[in-house]
Amino acid sequence: MKKDPAPEQAKRLYEEIVDQIQQLILRGELKAGDKLPPERTLAQTFKVSRNCVREALRALTEKKVLESRRGDGNYICPPDDSALVSSLAQAIQVQKNRLRDIFEFRQMIEPQIAALAARHITTDELTRLKILIFEQERKNVAGEDIAELDMEFHLLLAEASRNMVLLEVVKLLNSILLETRSEFLQSEARRTASVRSHIDIINALEKHDEDGACLAMKGHLKKVKQSVYGDE
Repeated sequence: MKKDPAPEQAKRLYEEIVDQIQQLILRGELKAGDKLPPERTLAQTFKVSRNCVREALRALTEKKVLESRRGDGNYICPPDDSALVSSLAQAIQVQKNRLRDIFEFRQMIEPQIAALAARHITTDELTRLKILIFEQERKNVAGEDIAELDMEFHLLLAEASRNMVLLEVVKLLNSILLETRSEFLQSEARRTASVRSHIDIINALEKHDEDGACLAMKGHLKKVKQSVYGDE
């Protein structure tokens, strides 16, 4: 018979199981409507006690990630905005030290955000972005930190996308990456390159050029990645 771990260890174990199941959902290996294996099988798979599995399932049910059907089992719930963002938040917070992974996630979603923004953006939103760029240029010349303005730029794009899930995801990423942005934007050359990339994005937005906005954002993020990680 498997001995239950100490309370503190048990807490860590069930949280790890929660995280692993959420990762499977985010990677598409578990989909809405899929039935999870029985507790006994999950306990064997994760090499923990059934009590740990039970705690993890309870936590996922409270998050509305799982639906527990009496006498039938546990099923993956269809995604809704709040559950998706909450699950993603926990998954990213758990892996906060994996900044390269988070950056690659940005490369997946932000070009699409820019394309959606090009489709939906209004004259007022374009004006706000141009004012923001003017302020970035002013602070850059003065040698001041523009990390918060950089975050605001990406947030305004997400707002213009008209996709509330993407907006919440960008808010989450901004809260995690503020310190990293400040470090990256310490040199004037990097600040200048960032502002120029933002201007390229705005030019595409002004034409409502979805492909152009997508490519401009890809180019911006590629330059950032090369500077931070030295990747080709």
